[in-house]
Amino acid sequence: MEHKAPPVTFYLMERLISRYCRLEVAMNKILLCSLSVILFLIAGCAASSPGATYTDPDKIIRVEVGQEFTISLKANPTTGYTWDALSPASWLQMVEKSYKADEPVLVGSGGVENFRFKALGKGQTTITMGYGRLVDSKAAQTKVFTVEVSS
Repeated sequence: MEHKAPPVTFYLMERLISRYCRLEVAMNKILLCSLSVILFLIAGCAASSPGATYTDPDKIIRVEVGQEFTISLKANPTTGYTWDALSPASWLQMVEKSYKADEPVLVGSGGVENFRFKALGKGQTTITMGYGRLVDSKAAQTKVFTVEVSS
């Protein structure tokens, strides 16, 4: 009995299917990895959200326990004047204080000071923000923000 090789078309079809299966597995792995990275980035953004930003002391800041909020005030530290939180309640934790200069950044130009707080307990209080120089005993300007924290 003579042994015949499979027809060329059968051989080519088998190779094509084999390649297609390997390609499909590779694409599924890439898709799964891409989705994992996207979900990780979205979760990271949500977890680090600083909450709402407030600039107007006439508006009541309403947050829940565990939430963060930011008070942003115009400042010009190049003149020696900066903002400081003078009387935050014990259940309000200042998480971060930062400064962002106005664009374009020029000598003597101002910017915004940001104070990020986290509510650790519930209640109502005020945060007095004082604008002054370290060498002065009294603030040149004050702004009082009312904060209501619920559970």
